[in-house]
Amino acid sequence: MDPISNIDRLVLVLRQRLQEQARTSAHRAGERSRADRAEARGLDSVQALAGVEGVDDHQLGRALIQSILADHFGPELINDAKFQQVVDRVTETLEQDEGGAALLGRMVGELRGSAG
Repeated sequence: MDPISNIDRLVLVLRQRLQEQARTSAHRAGERSRADRAEARGLDSVQALAGVEGVDDHQLGRALIQSILADHFGPELINDAKFQQVVDRVTETLEQDEGGAALLGRMVGELRGSAG
């Protein structure tokens, strides 16, 4: 059995987070904790981006992944070049994986639908 690389771990975490968000997006209600509000602000930014004309699915998917990773590792990393490289690699890895691409495409579609 091959050892799991850091990218594989990130893909697993992202898949889990995307699936959780897909399940809870329609069920989110009630009082939010501070962490939930910070995550919501990140997702609100991605939803706003979904409504901007000229933003393609790749850019929107990358923004979603960046939001999820920043939520997981801390928003202070967003301006770090190495963090942006990780976002790029994770985005590429998900887009190359059939299941990851389908899940990411579904989430991008939901974002576009909620922005319209």
